Amino acid sequence: MSEHASLLQRHRAVMPSWMALNYEHPIEIASGKGNRVTDAEGRGYLDFFTGILSNMIGYDVPEVREAVERQIASGIVHTSTSYLLRGQVELAEKIARLSGIPDAKVFFTNSGTEANETALLLAAYTRRTDQMLAMRQSYHGRSFGAIGV
Repeated sequence: MSEHASLLQRHRAVMPSWMALNYEHPIEIASGKGNRVTDAEGRGYLDFFTGILSNMIGYDVPEVREAVERQIASGIVHTSTSYLLRGQVELAEKIARLSGIPDAKVFFTNSGTEANETALLLAAYTRRTDQMLAMRQSYHGRSFGAIGV
């Protein structure tokens, strides 16, 4: 059995069946640069997602790598909204300013799923209804609420 087949078999042994992989023959991404990836067999691909959904930053982008390395070097690798984080406040101020919305508020999430859950909560609260309109066969995330939509 090839290493790739073995990895796929191991994946299926420990991951839930509803956690689908892309493609009939899934690829193992071994390396990447910008918007190109190389699989474990050495084949190159142009990745039109350059990550996935909320993480569309590409691969080994120098500015992103340097920012992550700076953050790790600070010893503060915390991204929740539970604490007062200077970088988070500064980013929120910049986003609010650039939005052009008077008295804008910024809410950070760690994933598109969380963003969708927040949008659902805000819509339900604002409209005072639990009825939502969503596209069939679309992806809203893997949380109970997002899957329910």
